[in-house]
Parts: sequence; C-alpha cells; structure tokens
Amino acid sequence: MSNPQPLRLRLGAGHHDREVEFLLPADWRVTVCPPRGAPALSATAIRRAFARPVGAAPICRQARGARSAVILVDDFRRPTPGETLCLAVIEELIHAGLRKSAISIVLGNGAHRAMTRREARRRLGSAMDRVGRVVSHDAFSADVTFVGLTKAGTPVLVNRVAADADFSVAISTVYPHALTAWGGGAKMVLPGICHVSTCYYHHTRVRGGGVWSGNPGDSPSRRDLEEAAALFGLDVAVCAVINPKKELCGLRVGHPTQAHRSAVKLARQVYHTDTQGLAPQLVIANLYPFDGDPTQFSKAEVPARRCGAPILILADFADSCDWHGAYDGPRKAYLQRGPLPVPERTPELLRKAEVF
Repeated sequence: MSNPQPLRLRLGAGHHDREVEFLLPADWRVTVCPPRGAPALSATAIRRAFARPVGAAPICRQARGARSAVILVDDFRRPTPGETLCLAVIEELIHAGLRKSAISIVLGNGAHRAMTRREARRRLGSAMDRVGRVVSHDAFSADVTFVGLTKAGTPVLVNRVAADADFSVAISTVYPHALTAWGGGAKMVLPGICHVSTCYYHHTRVRGGGVWSGNPGDSPSRRDLEEAAALFGLDVAVCAVINPKKELCGLRVGHPTQAHRSAVKLARQVYHTDTQGLAPQLVIANLYPFDGDPTQFSKAEVPARRCGAPILILADFADSCDWHGAYDGPRKAYLQRGPLPVPERTPELLRKAEVF
C-alpha cells in the first residue's frame, strides 16, 4: 500500500491559528490553487496610503476641530490587522489635535455576539491602551440612536457611543460577499454597529443575491448599507486587502465609497484563483481565514461551486455556534429583554421593524 500524500493547510483564524496536515490517498492527483496574492505592505507604504487618501483629505486634516472621534473595527472573524491600522488612525487623530480620552473604539460585531475582553485585546493589541475607551457592540442593546430611514425603508439605529462622536473612521477588510458583492467599507455601519432591528429589516426586506464579487453598485443590499453609513455620517473608510498569509498587502483610505471601490479593484487581482482548464472530481475548499463560525460558510462554498464538482469545505468553527442574530435561534433569549424604546418622532415603519 502506497504512503498517503500530505496536504498542509491553515485553519483557526481568529482563534488558535495553526497549520494542519491532512493525509490524502496516494493515487489522488492533487492540484493546489492558491490565490494570486501580493507581498506584504511596508510601514512606509501604509503611511503613504494615509497621506494620500482616495477622494478626501487626510484624516489629520479632516478631523481638525472635532471634539471626539470613534474608530469602528470589524470583529475577530475577519482577518483585518486591527492593531496596525488602529494605531495608524490614532496617530492621525492625535495629529489633528484630539486627546486620547476623546477617542473611542467600537468593535463592530453586527449581529454576531459581543467580543470578550480577551478577544478585543487579541484584535486591537496595544491600540486598546491608546484610546479613552473600547466598546464591543451588542446588537441587542437598547443603547442606540436613530439616525434616519434609507430609501428602501431600513430604520437605521446605531450604537450610541459611535453616534455621539464628532468624527468617525471605519476599519475593515474587503472580501467577496454573496449579498453586497464585496464586504468592508460601509458594512462597518450596517450591520457593524446597528441594532438587531435594523439588521433584521435589511437582511429580510432588502435583498440582492447573485452579485458575488460583482459590481458593488449593482447590489441593492450594498446601496442600502451605504445609505445607512451616510445617514450615520461616516467620514473615512480604511479598507484592507489581505494576502493568503493574512498579511496586509493592499490599503485604501479615504471617502467611504471611493476608497472601498478602489480597494475592490485591487482585491479582484489579489484574490484571483486560477482554475481554468481543471475538471476536478472533488473540490476541497479551505474557509480560512474566515473559518471562525458557520456564518462565513458561503465564502468557501460559492466560489468552489463554479468548478462543478462535489465540495468538501474545511473549517475550524472554533466559535461553534451560528451567532448571527438568529431571531429564533441561539440568541432568542436576548429578545426577552423587552422591546426597544422607540422615539416618538420615529416613523411607524420603525415600530413595525421591531416586531419579530
């Protein structure tokens, strides 16, 4: 009997990141198809991205005169280099005249569970010590501010700490998405820091499937969340592109929509995986670096489906549960806190959106 052939892949992003060896039958003909990738950015290149923003002035100029600022950071299920980018933003804000005590970080968990302090430390590193406070957003908390309705009727309720800030910066990674074409950018507002009522309305009434890695402007979901970000008043987006080693290999800073579109253009090149000419009998799709929980499943399944063969998805799922604000699922107990207080001037549509 021939010896099995080893296949080494990374798993456990956001938790216990490690390389795992899988043993495949010796008679299998295995073709590994990695993304095109790109080299990691140098510290100089990162500073250059902040000094030459897309469609906007540098943060240090835009934030002058602001009395407070908030930095929105995506949750630990994404491969965003949170510490590196937060420290760069904090440096810009301090240069603009803001004190440490006037800067807050809100971890934009969306309808995922709130992060623990240990997870926040792993996400932010020393940046936690450079700001006045760090808040892990809880989509089921009533401590929110209503900022308006989108054209699609989505009631936009955002984290009060974020809403109270004079200036806002969103840090995220750009990646293909089933509903919004590409993630990142304005998604840090909706669903990132929104109440579950907002997430519920957006996900159930504003649809836009079939746009995976397509033009973001063609997605009704993307248009809706970008309107929500405008209602919130998002000033700057910091959009990262990551290589297969989870290194920052591309960065666009600036106007929330323009910086995002520029990052998408780069991401198309970096993430491209060439499978042309292959006719596999089995596709082994590695969900890394999005394998924290089952909600990210489509990020491996959708592109693998194009090969037209059975799919085996590899994922760590260290967070185990599908923490995605499942309204009748694991977090149903949260809804027993009682209904969210609705401001008197809020339209009737918002009241209806809170009935699950």
